[in-house]
Amino acid sequence: MRGVDRFFFRNENGKDVFFPAGTSFIEAYQAAQTYNEMYRDPASIFASKLDKYNKPIVDWSKLIIKRVKSEEELGENAFNTFVKDVEKLDSLFGHILSKEITSEHATEYLNHYCVNQGKSKNVYNRKLSFLNKYFNYLMDEQGIEIHPSQGKKFRKIKRDEKSKDRSDLSKEAYQAIYEAAPLWLKVAMGICLQSTHAVKELHRLKHNIKKPKVGECGCVWYETPKVIWCVVSQKNVPTFGVMYIHRHKSQHKKSSFVAIPITTELKQIIELSKTDNLVCPYIVRRKPTRNNKISKYCDHRFQMTSNNISRGFSKIRDDLKLYDHLPKEHRPTFHEIRRVAAQAMEHAGENLTQRMAHSDKETTKIYTDSQNVEWIEVAPLSVQL
Repeated sequence: MRGVDRFFFRNENGKDVFFPAGTSFIEAYQAAQTYNEMYRDPASIFASKLDKYNKPIVDWSKLIIKRVKSEEELGENAFNTFVKDVEKLDSLFGHILSKEITSEHATEYLNHYCVNQGKSKNVYNRKLSFLNKYFNYLMDEQGIEIHPSQGKKFRKIKRDEKSKDRSDLSKEAYQAIYEAAPLWLKVAMGICLQSTHAVKELHRLKHNIKKPKVGECGCVWYETPKVIWCVVSQKNVPTFGVMYIHRHKSQHKKSSFVAIPITTELKQIIELSKTDNLVCPYIVRRKPTRNNKISKYCDHRFQMTSNNISRGFSKIRDDLKLYDHLPKEHRPTFHEIRRVAAQAMEHAGENLTQRMAHSDKETTKIYTDSQNVEWIEVAPLSVQL
């Protein structure tokens, strides 16, 4: 109210009564309880107190998060997003008893976090999907009797609205950023260009692994180089080992296991990372400037998080003023390097569905390890800009 957050309750006549600014939640809650006991039907209040399933939403949220984590095979990002959405729901309606939640509350949630903030239809649909999932779990726990978001329509996204908002990264911009980048970013950019894989894989990529396994990305080296006939380029290509990528985003799909031959260009980038003289098993690394704790997404002090790689790329891009004519949300990010690589390899005739670990086309599995994991070996191609 007038720029100040204040607690309020709705009286028996349907009027919203606001507490003075500075009233604590406990004070407001106790006052509302007292009002209810004086002016509302005592029988219904007593019945609600006897209903062990009619608890505040914030109490249910902990149980629902626990169930989602144990019952659904969500990736790290998807699970963290779900938890954040739950926290947003709790901030609005955490104090409300579950069986008092109505479709009006669902509408208010969507308006508050989507409509009023000018978010896209895509974001609106994701938030509605979250509400549907949350209330499905809540109904399964008997916390509600009527599904609050059931029947709410998803926003239809027109064809012209599906067009990509973020600008493509040009080859010239890639080369300018590469020249200005520190060593670790050069390594990350080079591997992304040659492998077509993103930061979630690059920050976990190890110099040496004994054999490929689930959840790990790393290189297995040959004792002596092998020459492989490349069907795509129609020539013999020297290879020095295999880079095994288990893609994070689609980690539970068979197509997420990719075996990339290490060509001369890829080997040169990996060797470049060793010139920093750091002792670290990870290829993309740097010595931290501050004595911070190791990130929960890392297991070595010099290992970089995927966010640090992405932010480092964007900083160089902006320092060079390459895309200053565009709003920040439309400027190309590190991820757009994959598109540069994909265009070059697609022009050469490579099967990008396999190389990029996408699962929307049928793939041929040609290698199976001891864990019965089928690795998709791709052509020994290199990108030349």
